[in-house]
Amino acid sequence: MIQIFRRNPLLFGVFVLAAVLALFFAFNTARDLIFWSSREREAVAPWMTIGYVARSWDLDPREIDERAGLPLPGDHPYTLNEIALQRSVPVSDIVALVEATVAQMIAERGQDHD
Repeated sequence: MIQIFRRNPLLFGVFVLAAVLALFFAFNTARDLIFWSSREREAVAPWMTIGYVARSWDLDPREIDERAGLPLPGDHPYTLNEIALQRSVPVSDIVALVEATVAQMIAERGQDHD
């Protein structure tokens, strides 16, 4: 096998590149699995984005936005704190709104599974 790579350096380069890419994607997948497995159903906090909340609770982020009357992400996803600042309301109001929306969606999902 070493002789094949010595005779074909391009083949060796392609093999190394494929191996590096495979390791990269395997590492990213493992990292995401470890990260999100410990974040399941995390309490809503001001630093979170709607996408983070949705992923934590296994919900659709655009549905949370729509039901809670929150803005869709523009250039970047907004944290709950940023949304509160934009609306000039206490962040606790936005957190409570998102918590109520999540609770309602979870309750509806529970009814669908019965």
